[in-house]
This record gives sequence, structure tokens and C-alpha cells, in this order.
Amino acid sequence: MISKARAFVAAAIFLFASLSFAGEVFSFQNLRDSTVFGPYRLRYGEKINIGGTTYEVLTTSAGRVSFKSLSNGVIYGPIQTVDKRIGVIGNGSYRLLEMPDDYVSNTPAHAPHAARTAAPPSEPFVPQPPAMPELIEVPEQKPQTLVPPQDLRPLPKTEAVFRILGWYAPIDNSSVDWKIDSSKSGDGEIERSTIGADVEWNNWIASASFSPSVECGDIAKGGGTITGASLEDGIGWSIAGGYRRAVLSEGGWTAKIGLRGQIRQESGDLSVHSVSRFDETDTNGVVSVRSVHRTRTSSMTVRELSLWIDMEISYSSDDWGLYTLLSFQPISEFSVSGSIYSGGHLSIDAERPLPLDVTAGCWYGFNGWRIFADITLAADTRFRMGCGFDL
Repeated sequence: MISKARAFVAAAIFLFASLSFAGEVFSFQNLRDSTVFGPYRLRYGEKINIGGTTYEVLTTSAGRVSFKSLSNGVIYGPIQTVDKRIGVIGNGSYRLLEMPDDYVSNTPAHAPHAARTAAPPSEPFVPQPPAMPELIEVPEQKPQTLVPPQDLRPLPKTEAVFRILGWYAPIDNSSVDWKIDSSKSGDGEIERSTIGADVEWNNWIASASFSPSVECGDIAKGGGTITGASLEDGIGWSIAGGYRRAVLSEGGWTAKIGLRGQIRQESGDLSVHSVSRFDETDTNGVVSVRSVHRTRTSSMTVRELSLWIDMEISYSSDDWGLYTLLSFQPISEFSVSGSIYSGGHLSIDAERPLPLDVTAGCWYGFNGWRIFADITLAADTRFRMGCGFDL
């Protein structure tokens, strides 16, 4: 068995060999530019400079060495201390070159920066001159004419159409809210029967109509001394004009949008019904109440100025078609001439309760002729039918 003394001596020898071997001298050659640093004694605690950075030598075992950067504390290695062994130190790769032991007599504890050994001069690299490019004839540029970009989806082309239509509407009513002295007095309808004519020329539209029979029975509801007021035996007329343009057209379907202005006027007799009550005393002193009913008649004129926005969707084949029209009225102005007498003259005003119309219709055509019928609901209630011809 090995005695404790011998084991202690072996451990001391191993520790001394791993921490303080000092007979090995090496230089470090940069593999990129062949710059040589050193020579240095690779002993524990030695400070060496490689590539401008100072490292502390650390030994890990006999024949191996590591390097600790004093700037950031990073340890590189271990590297085997063998001649021409390659290792990575810092940001470079170096080849260890073994030097004789007496090459360095006294290496200070902190070695100064070693001078770089100049690499043997080499012939300068002279690049080959680039080949001359072939001459290419460039055609003379002609002045370009600025062409505006095309629309992503241009408006569809519309056929030139000149169409005349005549029609009759046995029902042509308009909802009106009546006001007497700025107070709401009744929800009535101006009832008409109307004949008219429409003209379509390309995208322009015009219309004219005449109403031989106009009346409205709910101008004023019963209340107080006035029991009712109505428009009777009236006549009216209307003219309208505007522009309607197709914005989409595909497979027989067409979508149009347009703007239309209209003037409508009705005139007739304003009949106002009222009742007055009087106290009477007979010869016996008995008091009784007597009612006297009166009807006063005067002239009345109602005029409406309006603007409509039309949106139409239609389907057309060779000899028949369907259409629907949505009309919105952003502007509507009524003016009423006429008044009601009840202890004084009371003014009459009017306004539309709903500024919207929806129309649906169909047509059938043959040899240039066209027969159609449509119905309108919402602000107006209208049923009309007629025929026309395409010129």
C-alpha cells in the first residue's frame, strides 16, 4: 500500500505541474494576417498582450492553458501547448509557435505590448482591368404625349334614346300635415286624378301633368268654434325636370342615379265650417242656447317647390322590363295663400310628413311602342298607366 507521505508528495507534484509549469515559451501567429505576438512564458498569472488585448494566463492541467481577458473577464481555452496548435483567443484564431526555453531570459510580471513582426513582403495584387462593354446603340427617344389614366370602372355607355310617354293616374294623392297659426291642425291628403306626359332624351328627363280634380277634406279638424275646413273643386298642375345617369350596367341590369326638381300647384275653394252659440231669453224669462252654423268660402292656393334624389334599378330584355325607383326629398317648401276667419284671420301652412317615395313598375314593348304601369307608395300614393313611343 502507498503510504500517506507518498500520496501527499504525488499530489503536490501534480498541483505544481498543473499550476506553475514555466519552461514553455510560445509566440502567437494570427492566421489572418500572419502577425506574430510574443514570445511569452505560459505560466500561471502571466500577463500577455495578444491583438491589442491583455490576457491573464490560467493553467488547467499539465500541457494545457487558458487565457482570461482582463477587459471583459471572458476565458478562452483550454488550448494544448503544442507547437503549431491552433486556438481561438478573443476575436481571432492563432497558431502557437514553440520557442526555445532560453529565448526569453527574464519575462516581467506584466509583459509590455509586443512589437508586431512584419510579414515578409509579398507581390501586390494587381486586379485585371474590366472588359470593355459592347457598344449598344440607344435609339433616339421621341417626345411622349401624356395620356391620362383610364378610369378603373368607367361609366357604361348609354344608348341615345328619345322617348315620349303619356299616362293617366286615377289615384294621385300626397300626404300633407296642415298647420293653422303654426299649430298642427290635421293630417290630410291632397287627392287628385291626373293626366301627364314624360319626355326622355338621352339622360335628361322632363314631365308635365294636369289635375282636373283636386280636393282635401282634413285641413282643420273640429275644435272650438271651427268644426272643419276643406279644399273643394280644385285644379292643379305640375312640371318637373332633371338628369338621370346609368352608373352600372351588366347582363340586362342597370343602376341609375339622378337629380330632379319639381313645382306643383293646386287652387280651389276653401270651405270653413264653424258654429256659434247664443243665449236667448223668452217672455217667461227662460234662458236657452241657440247654435248657429256657418260656412264661409274663400279661394286657396297651395304651391310646393321640391328637390328629389332618384336611385333606379331596372332589368330590360328585348321586349319587356321591370324597374324600381327610390326617391328621397332633401328639400320641400310649401307656400299657402288663404286664411281661416275665426274672430280674426288665421294663417295656414303645410309640410310633408315623409320625404320619401318608392315606385315599382313594369313595361312591355313592341315595334317601338311601350305600355307601362307603376305604383308609388310612402309620401305619395299613386297608380298610373300609360303608353309611349321611341323616336
